[in-house]
Amino acid sequence: MSLHVKDMGLDEAEFLRCLPQAFTGLEWRRDGRRAWTEGVEITWEPAPPRRIALLELPVLRVSLQAPEAFLRRFDHAFQRGGG
Repeated sequence: MSLHVKDMGLDEAEFLRCLPQAFTGLEWRRDGRRAWTEGVEITWEPAPPRRIALLELPVLRVSLQAPEAFLRRFDHAFQRGGG
């Protein structure tokens, strides 16, 4: 298990909508800006927004203490379709 820190381009409300998908099939808990289950702990906090020209994008700094298998689940839960 290792610590991974990600700067994610979304706001906290969007993060919280997607977070349950990362825990599908697992019993988990959330308290404030911390979510966990056995062997996994996720914390998050707003970071300074990213500016691109006149556009300002929200950034959430997410820390994951989790095994590699969960990190793949997490990344999959937050994938966005596009085209």
